[in-house]
Amino acid sequence: MVHMCFIDESGDAAVCSPEHPDAPPVFVLAGVTVPADKAKSLTWGFLQLKKAFEPSLARVQFSDLVRHEIKGATLRKDLRASGRKRRRRAVGILDKTLSLLEANDCLLAGKVIVKETGRPVNDTSVYAKAVQHLATTLEASLAASGTEGILVLDSRTKVKNEGNVHSITTQRFRTGGDAFPHLLEAPVFGHSDTHVPLQIADLVASALIFPLACHVYCAEHTWCRHVDGAEHFGALRERFGSRLQNLEYRYIDRTGRRVGGFHVEDHHDHQPTHLLFRP
Repeated sequence: MVHMCFIDESGDAAVCSPEHPDAPPVFVLAGVTVPADKAKSLTWGFLQLKKAFEPSLARVQFSDLVRHEIKGATLRKDLRASGRKRRRRAVGILDKTLSLLEANDCLLAGKVIVKETGRPVNDTSVYAKAVQHLATTLEASLAASGTEGILVLDSRTKVKNEGNVHSITTQRFRTGGDAFPHLLEAPVFGHSDTHVPLQIADLVASALIFPLACHVYCAEHTWCRHVDGAEHFGALRERFGSRLQNLEYRYIDRTGRRVGGFHVEDHHDHQPTHLLFRP
């Protein structure tokens, strides 16, 4: 059995401050891991979800159905819209997406960086550190089940791609032994318009984890565009928090700590990770 972890991001390294209200206050990297024998079921299910929520797709060619994306950033805007119809549609899509993940034995993990107001973020180190967290979590789950796996990252640019996986490649061939013996290869790259599970990872990162992080850790950033109207995000935690938590892969590390799943680094107010999904 092989497990595939599809990874996407939400947010960037831009300085977040009252002088830069459009900059996202958080950076999220989320991974959706699916067993290889469930990947086709997950993909077909999501394609049917697209047609159910966008009737115009009912008779399009298969290739166009795959390429058409329901973007997480768009759903996030809909979640804070004044119109109830838009919010209800967005919640419906997320609800059905989580049901697909649950039905296909998927696991979730990721990294959330809450920025310190007014301080720049090093994109290369933050992204690479987040990928390292996901690789370590995937390796733990593969070791526990005696299986193998691979990470598929949404492709950025060649320079960014290389920098973000070089440390994992180095650790796989280090003198002291492979740090990721259950990974078949260093992370590879795909495009969301051809890899449907990357589209699902985008929804998890952009329409679930990102708004939850804004609501929980950045509510006082009233000057930030991404927090404006975020009172609707609180309903996300009430509706989906426990389901997201149940989908996390968490484990006990060598020091006896419970790790894995989603990990939050709050550089703004130093609040704990567990608040992401429950008060």
